[in-house]
Amino acid sequence: MLNEQMAMVEQARRAAEEMLETVAALKNAFLREIFALGKNLARGWRWVELGNICRIDRHIAESGSKEAQSLIYYSLEHIESQTGRMCKDDTDDIDGLGSSATFQFDDCHVLYGKLRPYLNKVAVPQSPGRCTVELIPLLPADSVDRYFLAWLLRRPETIDFAMQNRTGSRMPRADMNSLLTLKVPLPPLSEQRRIVALLNRRMALAEELRAAAQARLDAVQALPGTLLRLGLAGEL
Repeated sequence: MLNEQMAMVEQARRAAEEMLETVAALKNAFLREIFALGKNLARGWRWVELGNICRIDRHIAESGSKEAQSLIYYSLEHIESQTGRMCKDDTDDIDGLGSSATFQFDDCHVLYGKLRPYLNKVAVPQSPGRCTVELIPLLPADSVDRYFLAWLLRRPETIDFAMQNRTGSRMPRADMNSLLTLKVPLPPLSEQRRIVALLNRRMALAEELRAAAQARLDAVQALPGTLLRLGLAGEL
């Protein structure tokens, strides 16, 4: 009986893992669907180089300076992959003061993680701070919504381009000069904002599905221990 139930648990585990993989692929599918529109150059869309719609803003906050001490520090570990969620709030201690230099940013920037670009760490800060030099502050042009810029950077096509033009092998880094030559589809500002709202809704739904799938997988993975305890207790 225990063997039969363990076999059923294994089937449920595989099904739960497949569901989690399917849900994880949804986000990239949403991005491909949205930005495929630009490939046909719909009315008002145009192809532009990334460097024409944003610029690198390397404003240094020197270690030990009053400016550095007043700003919350973010490293790559504080940026969640895929979602860009910044996992450190204003109540955290200010740290990173041992770094030789950090970049300063504010709520006008987009932060791009150039180290291991396949991790897809792109954040949209809501307040001023400073960060490791592995996070590159980008300033969007006036005609570009910064949330739209962030979604452009999170596209699978952007990740692939960054990896193809990387430097280093064990610890690959995006070559920022090459990355800025990437051609991306750009719609008018009003359409950018509509797309941002649409993607936000879809990504929120995908995240709900991911959380549900993960909860199901966690529950299934806990079953073998429960079954063993019941079996040893003669309660099966």
